Amino acid sequence: MSGFDTAGQIQYTYQSARDEFGWPPRYWIRYFSPSPAADIFADDAVSESLGAWDSGGPFVGCVSSPYQSRLSGSFAEGQADAQTYAASLLAAWNVVLQLKLPANNQLWCFLDQEYSTGLSLSYWDGWANYIANYNFANLRTYPLYPGLYCAPFSPYPNCTTLARAKGLNIPASVWSSEPEPCGTLKHPPRFNAQQCSSSSRSKVPSHLWQFGEQGGCGYSANVDLDLGNLNTRSFFFKVVARP
Repeated sequence: MSGFDTAGQIQYTYQSARDEFGWPPRYWIRYFSPSPAADIFADDAVSESLGAWDSGGPFVGCVSSPYQSRLSGSFAEGQADAQTYAASLLAAWNVVLQLKLPANNQLWCFLDQEYSTGLSLSYWDGWANYIANYNFANLRTYPLYPGLYCAPFSPYPNCTTLARAKGLNIPASVWSSEPEPCGTLKHPPRFNAQQCSSSSRSKVPSHLWQFGEQGGCGYSANVDLDLGNLNTRSFFFKVVARP
C-alpha cells in the first residue's frame, strides 16, 4: 500500500503530487514536533486534514525529527523530545474532531534517524518509554507505539541499539529508508525494504519503506514515496469526514 511522506503541508502539496504521479496516495506521513526542519502538522491540523481528505488519502502517519545530535544523547533528552512529540499529536487530535485514532488502538509514532546519526540506548529508552506509556487524552488506552525511521545497514548504531531494548521500549515497526529503486504509487517496486533482522539481533520488522526520495529520484513534487508490506494505514490517524 503506497503513499507519500512530506515535510510540507498537505494542503499545499497534494495537487502537485497527484498531477505528477497520476495516482492518489493511500496515506500521508507528516511531521510532528520536535521537527525543526519541517512544517508541523499540528500547527494547522484542520487545513492539513482537509488536504488529506481531498487528496483521496485520508490517513496520516506520524514522524518526529529532532536535531540529530540529540539522538546520541541521554535518557532525559529522549524523554523530553518524546514529551514534545506526544503533546503535538494530542494538539492535532484535539483540534480536528474528524481526526481519529486507529481502530486497533495502535498509532505508530516514528522517530527519524538519518543515515549518519548514531542512536544511543539511553536516548532510545527515554524516548520509547515515554511514548509507550503516554496516557493519550486520559483515555487510559495508551495507543502510542514507538517506531524508528532509519537505514538499517548504516554503520552507525540503529538496529544494534534496538536489539538491546527491552519491554515496552522495543519498537513496533521500522520504517526503512533503503534501498531506493524509485518508482510510482501506481507501479511501486516489489517490497524489498532493508531489515534490521538481517543486520543485527533485532527482530523488529520493516513494515514501511521509503523507496523513492524527491532528490534522489528526480521527482518535482515535494514528496517522497513509501510502500507498506501490510495494511500500513491501519496504524495511522484517520480523517473520517471532511473537516
